Amino acid sequence: MVDVVPELLSDIETSFQKHTMSDRRLATVSKRIRDGTATQVDGHTYAECLGKDASKALRDVLTAENLPDGKLYYNIATRTVIPVLENNQQMINEAAVDIQKVIDSKNKIYLNSIKPEFPKERINGLIDKMTADDITLDEALVWIDEPIVNNSEAFFDDFVRENAEFRSEAGLKTTITRIAEAQSCQWCADLEGTYDINDAPDEIYARHEFCRCAVTVTSKRTTQDVWSKKTWQSTAEELERRANTQRASMSVEERKEVLNRLDNERKRAKRR
Repeated sequence: MVDVVPELLSDIETSFQKHTMSDRRLATVSKRIRDGTATQVDGHTYAECLGKDASKALRDVLTAENLPDGKLYYNIATRTVIPVLENNQQMINEAAVDIQKVIDSKNKIYLNSIKPEFPKERINGLIDKMTADDITLDEALVWIDEPIVNNSEAFFDDFVRENAEFRSEAGLKTTITRIAEAQSCQWCADLEGTYDINDAPDEIYARHEFCRCAVTVTSKRTTQDVWSKKTWQSTAEELERRANTQRASMSVEERKEVLNRLDNERKRAKRR
């Protein structure tokens, strides 16, 4: 049997480059990173944009016409989706390091940033879902829409988490801020705030499907007053329940409608 993966990878890379080159939002944030004016919120936006462009590229190429028997087999998913996400993580880590370096310089902090390792277990779980037994191609591609974006956002969250812990252990006053988007759900709105790293809820980095909240870290040599929500009660189990409910109740077309609606709402909010 002919190995189709090399050609698929080449086509995915071409499509990804096309989408990133036409992504105006990504271009704006990339310029800020190069100019040294980007914030960590910009870093999150950068991750979100890369996730969307990667998702589009995968959807462009992983079609019934291009796949053997019109099916996304485990071997093919592993050798196409994982390299795309590895590339995204590398680009996100590099951007995060550049942003952090500028911020640290202004605060006279001279620590190297940590680049998180690729979360193999988390991504392997995603591959298992899109290649489950008896799953149709349309059902498999659901996992290449929002989950690719969500995991790309999580790459930036991973950077924030590891560097927050490292900086706190190094003796810096470290706080974590979660910023809810304008159209956030009540769960995210309640979690929004700035916390001392030792008081931050376990869910501070968690995100459900379609979540665009940003998480940032601030490190300073001096102390500062922090508003900390110590009464937060939600659990990781509740987040998983919400995510599973969303996935189970939405068809492929409904998920596309949600994405389009959220994108339109965000555009309107920015114009206000």
